[in-house]
Amino acid sequence: MVMNSTIRADRTLSDPEFLPAYEWVEDRLGFFPLFTAVGALDEIAWMTGYPDNWRVWTGGECVEGKYRKIYRRKGEFPNLALLSFDTLEGVFMDYDYWHIAINACMNGSTVIKKEETWIFKPSWRKSRWLHAALTGMHRVQLVTPDLPLVRAGKIRVRNRATRRLLEARGFKDVEISRMRVNP
Repeated sequence: MVMNSTIRADRTLSDPEFLPAYEWVEDRLGFFPLFTAVGALDEIAWMTGYPDNWRVWTGGECVEGKYRKIYRRKGEFPNLALLSFDTLEGVFMDYDYWHIAINACMNGSTVIKKEETWIFKPSWRKSRWLHAALTGMHRVQLVTPDLPLVRAGKIRVRNRATRRLLEARGFKDVEISRMRVNP
């Protein structure tokens, strides 16, 4: 059930494979992370998963030596909402270097100090992170301990039924926003 309150990171809902990487972030930042995408919607929407609302082809598998595509059927599509925030408290990360920590933690290795610097770029100020995100220079995430949903500036949903549901729960500025899915 969606409520207009605050979402807090919950390690029990994390994928066990990725949990060591999330705990690495927690050790570095002092809180268990929620990841948010930063930048212009057209550039970062894929990071959020929102376009999956319309993704028909979801992957494939090998069956009897032949590759078979997997397609969603009617009723199997997700119904995700996309919330936009003007400001959130948290720590910026370079999305493209984040895989270093994920791989190291999943393989029982360690992230060396230089790699940690690539990920968090401690010398960068907020303005540089935002410039990088908005110009496409770097793909940027903001890691935060919680999301105060009441502070969402804009909310996008896939259909009228979802908009009515969220408005009934106290959300404002909910708009229907379809997106193209890149093949």
